[in-house]
Amino acid sequence: MTLGAPVWFWGLVTIPILALLFARAEQRGAARLREFVSPRLLPQLSATVNRARRILRFGLLMLALAFAIVSLAQPRWGYIYEDVKRKGLDLLFAVDTSRSMLSNDVQPNRLDRVKLATQDLINQLQGDRVGLVAFAGRAFLQAPLTIDYEAAVESINDLDTKTIPEGGTNISEAINLAAQTFGKSAAGNRALIIFTDGEELSGDAVKAAKTAGDAGMKIFTVGVGTPQGSLIPVTGDDGGTEFVKDSAGQVVKSKLDEKRLEEIAKATGGFYLHLDDGPRTMSQLYRQGLATMKAAEIDARLSRRPIERYQWPLGAAMIALTMSILVRERKTVRARTRAARRTRIAVPATAFLLICIGSVLGAASTGLNLYQGGKYNEAYQNFQQDLQSHPDSSQKEKIEFDAGAAAFKMGDFNKALQSFSDALLSPDKRLQENSHFNLGRTLEDRADMAQTNDGALKDLTDAASHYEGALQLNPRNEAAQANLEEVKKKIARLKEHPKQKPTPPPQQQQQQKKNQQQNGGGQSQDQEQQSQSQSNSGGKDQNQQQQNQQTQSQNQSDANQNQNSQDNSQRLAKNEAQKDQQSKSSENPSPAQSNEEDKDRSASAKAPADKQSAGKQEQPDESPSPAGNEDQAQSPSANGGQDENENAAPSATPNGSPQKKLMGEIKGANGEKKPQSPQQAAIAEHEPEQDGQMNEKQAELLLQSMKDEEARVQLDERRVRRRVYNDW
Repeated sequence: MTLGAPVWFWGLVTIPILALLFARAEQRGAARLREFVSPRLLPQLSATVNRARRILRFGLLMLALAFAIVSLAQPRWGYIYEDVKRKGLDLLFAVDTSRSMLSNDVQPNRLDRVKLATQDLINQLQGDRVGLVAFAGRAFLQAPLTIDYEAAVESINDLDTKTIPEGGTNISEAINLAAQTFGKSAAGNRALIIFTDGEELSGDAVKAAKTAGDAGMKIFTVGVGTPQGSLIPVTGDDGGTEFVKDSAGQVVKSKLDEKRLEEIAKATGGFYLHLDDGPRTMSQLYRQGLATMKAAEIDARLSRRPIERYQWPLGAAMIALTMSILVRERKTVRARTRAARRTRIAVPATAFLLICIGSVLGAASTGLNLYQGGKYNEAYQNFQQDLQSHPDSSQKEKIEFDAGAAAFKMGDFNKALQSFSDALLSPDKRLQENSHFNLGRTLEDRADMAQTNDGALKDLTDAASHYEGALQLNPRNEAAQANLEEVKKKIARLKEHPKQKPTPPPQQQQQQKKNQQQNGGGQSQDQEQQSQSQSNSGGKDQNQQQQNQQTQSQNQSDANQNQNSQDNSQRLAKNEAQKDQQSKSSENPSPAQSNEEDKDRSASAKAPADKQSAGKQEQPDESPSPAGNEDQAQSPSANGGQDENENAAPSATPNGSPQKKLMGEIKGANGEKKPQSPQQAAIAEHEPEQDGQMNEKQAELLLQSMKDEEARVQLDERRVRRRVYNDW
């Protein structure tokens, strides 16, 4: 077997490449389907698709491609023998190879120009036999008559001035050799084309041409060179360029003899052409000379032709292609009908969605404007209205995310958690990441406000899981990583130091106090309780004042020192005013006042426990906000601000003489004192008083304890602030 075009076999390399691409596409399609649909729903949604049939169909397509490539390679086996009779012209090219053809009056030289001209003429022939005669001092048949044009061109390209060893130019010898080659047949389809400069140094070319014309041969002459002529360059013995000289030592100048060439051509009925432009001259020679000659039967011989067998692989390729078309990827016709019905329904649904999406986006922008304006409650209501108006909107998850942000700013953590959880259903990875992050932040804040240890641990654990979810979607989320580490630290601290149980409710404390009054408590005891309740109420007011001062010191850290001294003076004045009010109220007690005192005393008894429980929680470092210019003070505090000032409130004034009117001002020390513990301040307050006034030692200790507390608050505000919230 042989191949007519074996280069097509390189196309078989594309088949394994296409197979790899198909496998890769299948893997990517399966991965995308798993991302879009839950794994448990995949068997139901893809029940009509048969993966094996899809692979079979692809295999048949590749088989058809392989057979088609083999068919293009033109496989052949076997031969057919037949008689071949051809008609055409017999043409001989006689080329002058003497040294005069090296003249460069035409570029590159005369001989090279002839080689190009003969190739241009051969390209115009169809079915004619060609041969080649080289002549100089004598003639030689370089290539016999043949229809193999490629072999003839190779013979022409091999010509040079050394092809004929004998020098000179004998045109008549070339005409005689051509007549012998053609024979004595007078069919009229034989022509001799002579390429020369016309300088005949020996023989009689005109006489030989007349003889050839009588034998039925036509001669066409083509002159090469110029009438002015040029020197003949040759290579010298030393390798340099020299010029041909005659026997007298004179340089020989070769000139074109057009007159002689015209006589030779006219003697046989031909014509002469000057080789100016090769392709144009040869085209003129073919149209005006060769094309007018009568074609005759060239030869009749037995020819062997190979049998083409491309039909077999081509037929196999068509069969494989037809089978691939008949193989269906769907299992049943009914399943395909349902799929087509779903497609028909999806087209109008998509059009309706495109119509409604403009109104959805416009409504959502109104909520965002309210949010950015600080109207979080109105923004949340607007987002909820959008969700109710467009429950099937493609922007539903984004609107849920915005609603969660507004609920967080309102301080409603439960609504924020619900909205952020709904936003997790979005296929957008970025939105899922932000939703996980905000869920973790909301749970962390709710854990800070939890009253029980179990509730705080549960919220912190859930917050950590959501931070981890955000990191799985984006491992480069530095904020989520920092918050996760902080939550883990909080969980560890909460396990080591659990929150204390809350104090009994106020109703139980009131019942106990009533029992004590019935068992022997008198008027003086009620007065003492009233004074103690007022003292505790004064301490509570003082704690509230310290909380406000703490918030102010966080926003104005550069003026803490001056503000601290003013705050201390205000606290001292407040304490004295409270003591005056205590002494006045203890003079005239009433039942109504006693009842109020019992309630105040119950509330004041609960306050220390609440503050102690909240004192171990950490406040959020920074409130979330969608815009950079929003006030951070708008977000709710996690613990009400009671954990910072637990030790700053002074203890109650002793109630040993409740009816004594306290007078005078609190006097502080002028110089700086060493830090003293809160216990020292309590000891100083219990020291004996003189005429309702604090002595100097008491005032110094109380003032120093307040300074220590302010220093502790300032130290806490130096904690590293971290970004805690992501807005859409």
